[in-house]
Amino acid sequence: MRFKRKKKRVSFLKRRYFWYALGFLFLSSFLFWTVVFSPWLEIQEVRVEGTNELSNERVLFTIREAWWKPWLGIPTNSILLFDAKYMEEKLLSAFPLISSISVERSLPKTLGVNIQEREQKATWCPPAGEAGKEDLCLAIDEKGVPYKKVTDEGNYAVFHSDGSPQLGQELLDPSLLSLLLNFKEKFQAAGELARFSTVAFDIAAGGEIQAKTQEGFKIFLDTKEDMDWQEAKLRLVLEQKVPPERREELEYIDLRFGSQAYLKYQD
Repeated sequence: MRFKRKKKRVSFLKRRYFWYALGFLFLSSFLFWTVVFSPWLEIQEVRVEGTNELSNERVLFTIREAWWKPWLGIPTNSILLFDAKYMEEKLLSAFPLISSISVERSLPKTLGVNIQEREQKATWCPPAGEAGKEDLCLAIDEKGVPYKKVTDEGNYAVFHSDGSPQLGQELLDPSLLSLLLNFKEKFQAAGELARFSTVAFDIAAGGEIQAKTQEGFKIFLDTKEDMDWQEAKLRLVLEQKVPPERREELEYIDLRFGSQAYLKYQD
């Protein structure tokens, strides 16, 4: 009879795979603790730059309120796990005054927040006669975005149009806004006979615009037509067709129809 020799069992403590696994577990745990809980990587300082009207304290409060964000169910303020994109979107939503923002990590414990505020280019108000909206005037930037309420028109042109304004959301088409602001600047800097200041634009559906001048007369424009040609007609009319002594009697100049420009004096 033959007897099989029993193999001697080797203790798992002597198996190298056990020590590899144990080492991997230890290293993973250490890295997890370092990333999530280590005080060396906790956000300690936030530097906010670029603000003018906006209070730094309000920005800091919003950031600190949101930086404890759960990761795998664990609240953490680790700079490595900080979601900069989320914070940028949150600040843009919270503060319509912000035009653009970048949030960057500066290891080991600092966040850098660079803010660009909107700059007022004009004022928007609802059409005259809308009950309950007389005080709903808003500052708008070059992109046609309203970002704060205003009580004083200042030296800005006022735009009247239909629409449901929401702070931080486009209200006026930026190309139209730019076109009309350029119109205002051109004639504000024109020669003596053609010079006037536009104080307001009434924007109607279909592209028709009614410009109101500081002198009291109105100008009818159509943005579907060539604006350069309408401006050329207007210069010609003011320089050659309207005597300076009758300027204050003007009621309107209509530039909407082809090669013609129609004048009307007050009765």
